[in-house]
Amino acid sequence: MVARVSQIARESMGCLSYLVADSEAAVCVIVDPTQEPAVYEGKARAIGCRIEGVWETHTHADHISSARALARKVGVALHLPARAGAQFGHRPILDGTILRAGDVMVRAISTPGHTPDAMTFLSGDDALVGDTLLVGTVGRADFYPEGPEELYHSIFDKILRLADAVRVHPCHFGPMHGLPETRETTMANERVRNQALTLKTKDGFIKYMTEGWPPQPHGWKEIMWANTHDTKA
Repeated sequence: MVARVSQIARESMGCLSYLVADSEAAVCVIVDPTQEPAVYEGKARAIGCRIEGVWETHTHADHISSARALARKVGVALHLPARAGAQFGHRPILDGTILRAGDVMVRAISTPGHTPDAMTFLSGDDALVGDTLLVGTVGRADFYPEGPEELYHSIFDKILRLADAVRVHPCHFGPMHGLPETRETTMANERVRNQALTLKTKDGFIKYMTEGWPPQPHGWKEIMWANTHDTKA
């Protein structure tokens, strides 16, 4: 079964969410939602699908996720990376977990580095990479000490093993994040044009990841805490 992957942009913040659908079964899941639940309900309705799950690729550090609110409003399961350590009800995603959107099978691959819990969701020739891989670069890796080395192994041991034809769906775009307006790429493009992927040594990659990056998002620790804890408790 081939997934239908639709991109949902939040233009004001340079954020990208995704709708992964089994059109034949008329069901879908929402990945990395950032906006009001009604936005995603409307997108699902527009293609004749019912939302049956909400997934996150990682704990976001630049915005408050709306995954909990959407899952609660629609009455579906919330799936989060196990390493997020979320302190509220959810279904944990482990390395190798098989997720489903109807009959569409999606394999979760642990790709830490941007955050300890970062995952890539792979379905056929579509890879939802979160902030692990971006257009022309990779996600920042300074939210925890082991980030640069873990990201090196995620990129060179896992991401670069994906086929050239794989379509890469990142979570961010645009100047707000120091990125181009391009919102989708392929592994073939990134192998050639992404400087981080052309670095030849681990030391060179770690140097790239630790020098010259812009400041971390304002209040990122509080944002990550809010995305993993019940703030109403």
